[in-house]
Amino acid sequence: MDKIVLITKLSIEDYIKINYHLFYRKLTVKVMTGVGVFMLISLLYAFHSFNEFPWFQLVFGLFLTIGQPISVYFSAKKNYKTNARIGERISYEFDNENVLVTGESFEAKFSWDKIYSVTENKDWILIWQNKQVANVVPKRDFKEGELQALKNIVSLHSKLIYKLSK
Repeated sequence: MDKIVLITKLSIEDYIKINYHLFYRKLTVKVMTGVGVFMLISLLYAFHSFNEFPWFQLVFGLFLTIGQPISVYFSAKKNYKTNARIGERISYEFDNENVLVTGESFEAKFSWDKIYSVTENKDWILIWQNKQVANVVPKRDFKEGELQALKNIVSLHSKLIYKLSK
């Protein structure tokens, strides 16, 4: 396969899901969520030990376990609605040398040696331009054989960091 051409469009639900994925993949976020759960579980012990309701512990625990996900949700929703490029129909062209990304209002061409990394999860392929910015390619939009062909292209570039299933 010389070139893979893929056309996709992220829905608001896709964008919210990917924001949760990116948020919760960080170790610090996982630890803070664990701390919040621990604080909520230990509320009963603290109440019985001190005979005073631990308001700070309740508020902080709720913020860490419920407040952060709510914040991610509303932030992603706002970003999707205010940045029209996120929801545009996007064409990706992959070949052995480059990735060409064409939206309704933009075009970008990256050589594989300038891409930071390529990662995969259950639903998406993420093409990282740097540690913070990634192009999100839904797996559902690949035709039969194209996903494996992309993985083969990525594996040709020895300096490229990638985490892809076989």
